[in-house]
Amino acid sequence: MVNDFHGQTEKKMAALEGFLAPIFTKTPHLPENARQTLAKIAPWFALIFGVLGIFGILSAGAIGSMLSLSFLGGGLMQISWAVTVVAGLFASVLELLAYKPLTKREKKGWNYLFYGTVLTTAAAIINLALGYGSDAVGTIIGTVIGLWLLFEVRALYR
Repeated sequence: MVNDFHGQTEKKMAALEGFLAPIFTKTPHLPENARQTLAKIAPWFALIFGVLGIFGILSAGAIGSMLSLSFLGGGLMQISWAVTVVAGLFASVLELLAYKPLTKREKKGWNYLFYGTVLTTAAAIINLALGYGSDAVGTIIGTVIGLWLLFEVRALYR
């Protein structure tokens, strides 16, 4: 059952990547040396932001307070907060998982960054739908820039 879920998720993410790739081929492109530089520093950014994300979530006591009894009586705000925390935690783990494959220029590392971007974007959309997405414009702009950068270096990973 887990393998089936994993396989279905990979297919859907590959379909999303296939849908987005032609869109980003029509955007302005960075010079080759800039793309190479991004690919060289990407593993370090993934490692740093993965660690910072996990420490940020743990230091805020987010997981503990999510599990507390006071959280259970909450409404939409607590659901929105939980979605943000869980998505942030998973995205941070994906960034950490991306580190080693990114150093080897493996597509698997790029995929992890792509999955994390999609996950945090989905969380932002859910929060917006719940009425707690006051930073929706910033999230949309950040997502577009992040996806653009990801697709700029995509060809450098095998």
